[in-house]
Amino acid sequence: MLKRALILALVLSAPVPGAAHATGVFQVAGPTVIYTAAPGDIDQIAAFETPTTLRFTRFGGASFGPGPKCAFLLNDPNTIDCVKSGVTSVVLDLGDGDDVASIDPSLKLPVIFNGADGRDGLFGGGGSDIFDGGAGDDNIISRDGRGEPVTCGAGRDTAISDDADTRDSCEEVQGDADLDGVRHPADCDDTNPRIHPGAVDVPDNGVDEDCSGVDAVDLDRDADGTPRPQDCDDTVAAVHPGATEVIGNTVDENCDGRIEPYPPLTGSVQATWKKVGRQTRNVTLVAKRFPASAQIKVVCTGSPRCPKATTAHISADVAKLNLHQALGKRSFPATARIEVQVTRAQRIGRVLRFDIGTPGLPTVGFLCRPPDEEAGPC
Repeated sequence: MLKRALILALVLSAPVPGAAHATGVFQVAGPTVIYTAAPGDIDQIAAFETPTTLRFTRFGGASFGPGPKCAFLLNDPNTIDCVKSGVTSVVLDLGDGDDVASIDPSLKLPVIFNGADGRDGLFGGGGSDIFDGGAGDDNIISRDGRGEPVTCGAGRDTAISDDADTRDSCEEVQGDADLDGVRHPADCDDTNPRIHPGAVDVPDNGVDEDCSGVDAVDLDRDADGTPRPQDCDDTVAAVHPGATEVIGNTVDENCDGRIEPYPPLTGSVQATWKKVGRQTRNVTLVAKRFPASAQIKVVCTGSPRCPKATTAHISADVAKLNLHQALGKRSFPATARIEVQVTRAQRIGRVLRFDIGTPGLPTVGFLCRPPDEEAGPC
């Protein structure tokens, strides 16, 4: 009805026979700005809005002129201002040339494009426009986020349009560049056919495949039954609240905020020595109150008088173990070193290192030895 009423207003305002003009004319007729092209002219027109007028600029093609309530801008024959007050729509009757009409997106009034014959280029603005390309191979761009009627007409036509637009007789509908069945802007990446509304959104890959605005999130990536953030490491299924804490590693398996180290071995080693000339002899060497399954090894280095290494195992009913017999009555030079190495599975072992040095007065070093590691400072 709007289009029909506007065309009727155009007919009523048309010049009487015998008063034909040589150029296209802009005029205000009631609430409508109407442009009527001259027969055979090629029109190339751009339109935008000023605070008080609707401004039309010729950027090529045939010249035009002003009608009622329209005037050239400062005698510029390429620019016409039409009074905006009371105007609610624009009709562009472009006639039978290869015409171009481009409306600035800031112009929110509805524009009716009548392309008629010729290869026309119709570029919609920011209002709810109506497009009729007429005969000829036309290009119509109606992409503005509004649902608008687009009639391409006879010929091989191309429409670059919104999903909500209705299209008639448009042979080429652009806007689905990746051919996934969804056009921009509903398709948030029209270069990738795997990305469109309805696609499966792969969690946590940084890509919004279903165009929902965010990437899907898998809160239980390791499938251990505990979602983030309760699961303190959602990449390892063995780590979650309630998991068995493995003692001695660097992992908090049960997510209680603590990493449980290996406990130290308890017990003591007592030794006495005496001077024998320039050498040193062991008098007593006793291990006391070490737990069952502990292993004690006596190792001597640095002298040909050293015995072979001796290993003893603690049983549950032994409160102390005499290690002196591993050294016997041998006397050791200053270069000798004697170590008592106490270890047990999943415990931090202990090493007492006796450097003989001064006869009768060995120096003692206390070291710790985590499982499967070398001894070092505690």
